[in-house]
Order: sequence, then structure tokens, then C-alpha cells
Amino acid sequence: MPKVLVLADHIASQIAAGEVVERPSSVVKELLENALDSGATQIEISISADCRDIRIADNGCGMEIEDAVLAFHRHATSKLKTVEDLWNLNSLGFRGEALPSIASVARVTCLTRTHDSAEGSKIEAADGKVTTSQTGCAPGTVMEVQDLFYNVPARLSFLKRASTEFGHIHEIVQSLAIAYPQVAINLIHQGQSSFRTTGSGDLSLAVKEAGLFSGREQLCEVKAGDRDLGLSIRGYVAKPLHFRGDRKGILSIVNNRPVRCPLTYKALDYAYSDLIPRGRHPFAVVVVDVNPTNLDVNIHPTKKEIKYSNGNEVYIAIQRALMLALRQAKSEAREAEVAREREEFHYQVSLARDLQSTAFSGDEQQAEDQAASLQTAQNEHANSVSAIMHEVSDARTVAESIGARATRQLGFKDRLQYATRLYTPVDGETSSPVDGRAYHGPGTDDESPESASEYGLASGAKLSPESGQLPTQYTYSLPHGWRIAAYIHNTYIILETPEGMEIVEQHIAHERTLYERLLAQQTVAGRTTECAQRLLVSTPLQLSMEQSNTLRNNIEILRKLGFDFECSEDHVTCTQVPLELAHKDYACVVQELAQQLAIADGADLELEATKSIACQSAIKNGMPMSERDLVQLLCEWDATPRNDTCPHGRPVRLKFSMEKLFQMFHPA
Repeated sequence: MPKVLVLADHIASQIAAGEVVERPSSVVKELLENALDSGATQIEISISADCRDIRIADNGCGMEIEDAVLAFHRHATSKLKTVEDLWNLNSLGFRGEALPSIASVARVTCLTRTHDSAEGSKIEAADGKVTTSQTGCAPGTVMEVQDLFYNVPARLSFLKRASTEFGHIHEIVQSLAIAYPQVAINLIHQGQSSFRTTGSGDLSLAVKEAGLFSGREQLCEVKAGDRDLGLSIRGYVAKPLHFRGDRKGILSIVNNRPVRCPLTYKALDYAYSDLIPRGRHPFAVVVVDVNPTNLDVNIHPTKKEIKYSNGNEVYIAIQRALMLALRQAKSEAREAEVAREREEFHYQVSLARDLQSTAFSGDEQQAEDQAASLQTAQNEHANSVSAIMHEVSDARTVAESIGARATRQLGFKDRLQYATRLYTPVDGETSSPVDGRAYHGPGTDDESPESASEYGLASGAKLSPESGQLPTQYTYSLPHGWRIAAYIHNTYIILETPEGMEIVEQHIAHERTLYERLLAQQTVAGRTTECAQRLLVSTPLQLSMEQSNTLRNNIEILRKLGFDFECSEDHVTCTQVPLELAHKDYACVVQELAQQLAIADGADLELEATKSIACQSAIKNGMPMSERDLVQLLCEWDATPRNDTCPHGRPVRLKFSMEKLFQMFHPA
């Protein structure tokens, strides 16, 4: 039996380096974190020699020579003094393993000087030996690592190509540059700058400068907090039109530390589950600041993973913040519209002043004409602003009421409450719907059996609460400044907007509208009986073995959504369908639904079924719609808070600003 021996320090450091220093990016991470912990405001990282030579210079606090020498000893750190400090960490590093581990597999030179010292210190470490000398250098610290893995040939042989290794370095530096937007960071590869941040302190600017987003994404700001939990959540998420096939566009930062946070990933998946295609992931930067006593970062050798002591509460808070951010983007657009209206109002005020000066000049007839014109313009302006402000107020009321429910996880129904732009008409009003003004309905147009009215578009009238009867007429109004310019191939609606032009596909727009309506009708106990149609003649279903098993296993979910079935050993018969599907071929609908549920592995089956119902109930492309139905569809779709994509993630509309149209016709 061999005797037990205490390993020499340099051997123990090489063993520790096997966990701490996996590849060149690990060295960059440890040294960059030390630079950030030193309070630096400017950091430069230079990479060369196939990523085996690394130089990191900062203008931080620097070190005295005694501290610099101790830093190369194992478990020597300035960031911890007692065990209790582990539960109140405000620094990135704390173990005291990085420098000795790096020095055991590379040649390391450290130049450091404090701001009040006349001269600096030079420390050289290699092969377990540390030498010191005095030298002149700028305040701060410069760490030079050369010949990485020169004495570990096995580890050296496992390094990938230089471009691959630099890709990992770029990802590490990028995440820390975003986590510390107040620090100017410059990453140089082979003498050329890869990216540079300005240290402005602006998170959105740092995200663009570091290159995590392309800069073309439309972003929604995330901003929320919970005083009881000591929790603050901020960041930016891209609108559902922008996504990718992996999670590399997601950055989770907890207490200024970039980490892999499963709670953030799960909350993002939930918030975007009916906004982007399945298997795709959004662009997002989510920054969580939490009380350090509720966080454990000492569970992974490279500190990439964390654990919360109150994980469920943190998850609910993150999920709520993301959902509110995606919803409030619509109300912010409304506020921008109000701002445009105010500018128009100021213009009208200037007209009034001109009118006053004209009246004093003695031309009474001209003054009267201008007064009448001004009064008409001001009335139209007041009505428009009132309608827009009412919508903004409704959106804020919904957001505030949901935000107040801090003890319950948000369901899909909570974020989908919206009101259709339905107005009471003025007697004798005859304006056209295509220019954004009022339209009266139901009209006298004859509807063919295949018209859009069968798909719920001509049934927007609601019962009067006083009489319980349908009103004789109702009015839909397009948003201010919208005008239907064309209707192409009974599929695409061309809209002229104040910003330029939009193209809307009727099927996808109607699918999103029906989906929101279906979710709004759902309750905790299931759908009400008024939303289902009992069939006079039951419909036998021709299902495959897989489809039949899927339907039988999920029959309770389907009953909540308005379906009902009679099942025997060999046959399944449909006896009830949701009201939205009353005009469809029931057998084909259920067969398609069962097929989609069969492939929805790990998904929310009730949500997937609702998506299928909305898709199959929506008006199809190529089916003609009357002018009245077009206006109603656009109004109801525009009233939904998440109208950029359909429930499956397809874009509902394409936007072309005047600038973009000009560039298309006049390329540079």
C-alpha cells in the first residue's frame, strides 16, 4: 500500500487547472473578471498566436507587490474573509484558484501599480516559480499569458482551430461587456479590433456594440421589480418577428454575472410559446438583480450555473416581466400616435393665430371661412385623440391589474384581454371605411354561402345590456391614418399608413384574432356551453391507430375546448364541436387536430389544440371578403395586443417605411 503524500503546490495547481482552465476562453474569463472586480473603467483584451497568447490590460486599482505575489498562491483572494461572505458576494471571482491554475499551464507575467504608487511591480510565474522586480508601468494591471498549455501536451492537442477558440473567447467577452455597460471594453484579435464598447452605461447600446443583436431587431424594454423579494428585472427582448434556432441570442445576467439560468430560459419559452415557431428561440437580454443571500453561485467550477433559494417566486416574476413587456409594446405605439396628434394640434393652434391676425386685418369673409375650417379640423382631432387615449388607458388598466396579481402565475388568458374598436354611429354618417373613418354595418350587401360572414367576421354586433337585443347598426373604424389601398387575389390587404405601407395576409390575421378570442373565452373550469355546438347527427371519425390513441389520451383537454366524443373499442364518434368550427368538415378537423397533438411532444397540449382550432376556423386565403368584412377584420386584429405574428409564429404583416421604399427604388 503506497504511503499518503501531500502533493506539491504546482502539481495541485495543475490538477485544479483541469477544471478551471478548459481552453483559452477560460483564461480570458478569469482574468477579465479580475479586471472588472478591480473597478476598471477601460479594459483591452489582445489575442494572438492561435489564441495561446493573451494580454489583458486595465486601469483598475492595481496591487501592491506583496498582494501581487500572494495572488499567485492557491486560495489567496481579497474578496472573502469569512464563511458568511460566501452568501453576500458582490464580486465575480472569490475562490483564489484562477491565477495559480493559469500559471501552472502557461508562462504568466503581471505588471501592476496602484494609483498612489510611484513605480510598479513585475511578477513572473512559470513552472511553479514566482519572481518579482520593480518596473515602471501605468496605473492598473496588465496580465500577459504566453505559450498556454506548453507543458500539458494532451490538453494542447485537444484545442480546436484558432477560429473556433476565438469564437468562444468572443462569446465570453461579449457577455461580460453587456453585463458591465459602464466599462469600455476592446477585444483585439491578431491586431484588429473585433468589437469595442464605449462604456456609456446604456444597456441597449452595449448590446448593439457587442454584436449580440444585429441592430435591426425591434426591441421591447423589460422593466419590473418586486420589493418583497428584493428582486429587480430589466433588459430587452426582441419582438416575435426576430428569432433563431438556438439560444445563442439569449443572455441571462444575474447580479452582473452572465450565467446559464434555466428559469430565464423557461420563462422565455412560456412567453413566446404562441408567438414564434416551435423549436425557435427569441433574442433577449434579461438582467436580474437579487439579494445575494438568496443566491448560490458556488455550485460549478467555472461559476456558470446558479441556484435560487426561492426559485419559483423568481420564475414567476421573470415570466410576468417578459409578458408585460411584450404586451406594453402595443400601448407604447398608441402613445406615439398620440404624440403625432399633439403635433397636429400645435399646427392647428398656429392656424388659429393666423386666423386672428386675418380678422384684425378687416377681411371678415376670409376670417369666417378659416374659422369654419379650423373648427372642423379641431373636432376631428379631438375625436381621434379621445379614441386613442381611451385605448391607451384600457391597455394600461389591463397591465396594471395583471401586475397587481403578484402571488399567481400568469396564464395565457391574462395577457390576451382586448377590446374591439366598436363605436356607436352618428345618425346620417356615411363616410367610407377605407380612409380610416367610420363604417356602418351590418350592411345590405348580399353575402354568398362562401363569404367571410361564415367565419365570424360579420357577427361583431353585441347584445344590448338594457334590451338584450342586437343593435340595428354598428360602426368599425380603422386606426387613424390607415387606408385600404388594395385587396390582391382575395388574400393580401395593402394598407397605406402614416409611416408608409403594410401588407396583411387575411388568413393569418384572422387566425391571430380567433386565437385571442378563444383564449379569452377559456376559464379555469373549461369553456362554457354557449361556445360549443352539439351535433344533430354524430360524425364517425376515420383515425389511424396513433391518432386514435392521442385523442383518447387527451379527451378531457378536448372537452374543455368544446369537443365531445363517444368512444368504443374500435370507433370514435364526434358529437360536439367548438362553435368556431360549426361550418367545417368535422371529421377532417378532428383528424388534423389529433395529428398535430401527436407530434406536439412536450408542448402544452391545450394550447396546441387552441392553435389548431383557430387555424382551421380562420378564413382561408383566396376566399373573397366584402369591404365591410375587411374593415372589421383589420379593426379586430389591430385591437389584439400581440398582433405581429400568428400563434404558430408566422408574420401577419410586412412593413415598408417610406425610407425603405425609397431605398428599394433608389439603391445606393
